[in-house]
Amino acid sequence: MTILHISTPVSWRGGEQQIAYLIKANNTACHNLVFCPEHSALHQHCVDHQIDHHTFSSKGPFSLIAAAALKSYCKRHKVSLVHCHDSHAHTMAVVAASIFGNKVPVIVHRRVDFPVHRSLFSRFKYNHSIIRRFVCVSEAIREMLVPALKHPEKAVCIHSSIDMSRFGSPLTAEAPLRATYGLSPDTVLVGNTAALAPHKDYPSFVRTAALLHKRFPDMRFVIIGDGPLRTAVRQWVEEAGLSHKVIFTGFRKDIPALLPELNIFLMTSKTEGLGTSILDAFASKVPVVATKAGGIPELVEDGVTGLLAAVGNEKQLAEAVSALISDTACAREITDNAYRKALGFDYRIMGEKTLGLYREVLQEMNANH
Repeated sequence: MTILHISTPVSWRGGEQQIAYLIKANNTACHNLVFCPEHSALHQHCVDHQIDHHTFSSKGPFSLIAAAALKSYCKRHKVSLVHCHDSHAHTMAVVAASIFGNKVPVIVHRRVDFPVHRSLFSRFKYNHSIIRRFVCVSEAIREMLVPALKHPEKAVCIHSSIDMSRFGSPLTAEAPLRATYGLSPDTVLVGNTAALAPHKDYPSFVRTAALLHKRFPDMRFVIIGDGPLRTAVRQWVEEAGLSHKVIFTGFRKDIPALLPELNIFLMTSKTEGLGTSILDAFASKVPVVATKAGGIPELVEDGVTGLLAAVGNEKQLAEAVSALISDTACAREITDNAYRKALGFDYRIMGEKTLGLYREVLQEMNANH
């Protein structure tokens, strides 16, 4: 079977990493093609890994030209299934079907934990007959999506994944963060890896850091990532008087080398599909403190695989971080539990489940003809 993956973001975030894992898992079972913006991070990934791909202008994922190109590409390469990995890709596939008559069945991945818009176009888009399944990365997202669907049975949950082999032992990992920023091995580092975007709720991160700084004056905070709120987050840090305590690394590709240096992984998101960076922390044996947003509680079982706090509650977040810093035995037990949990989210498991879904949809299509 030939699967065409459509992705419209230009940057590399969690969704793009999941596409890479999925293609890696199923590369021998099916022919994977990628349809993505030119000069995007995924485009470069395809070039680097010899993945067959076609690009469209990054300025117009909604354009009729891109939708028409999608139709002709599907025909030329005898595509069996189109797999859309974001909302704009979903729109493009529906336009290709509605206006240009593309009859290739579509699967839509949904990674965001907010309700579907109630506009006429959204109702049309989410209930178009060309869409055979919605793959939700958490049960929380599936439950949120179902009310918008005429056929709720189309929504299934396949959790996002991790490649455990990317993450080495924290005991043998080098220390690029501490070396770069002149930090001693004893300095407590609290940080995360996340896009600098609104849903990550960096105001709560900064407020939590301010509370922790009062109790642990030598503690440092690390923000690994980049995004549209870069300038705003720096300003919030400055206003909190923490400029000398917060390290901004910018976008980094060497996450597996950096994570083991953190003493605590702190995720303050107000919405989160699943939170695959939490899985990265699990694999790196870094204790996690996170909010109860979206699908996060499906990963972080409070007191077992991490500690949870209410969204936007910096006092609870700071108390949870303090508890893990103070009780190393508890932190060690939690990280051991979390590591075992991460083993169940191996990318090959996600690949196998998704491959089964592809076959199921194609069998349905064949039975209907």
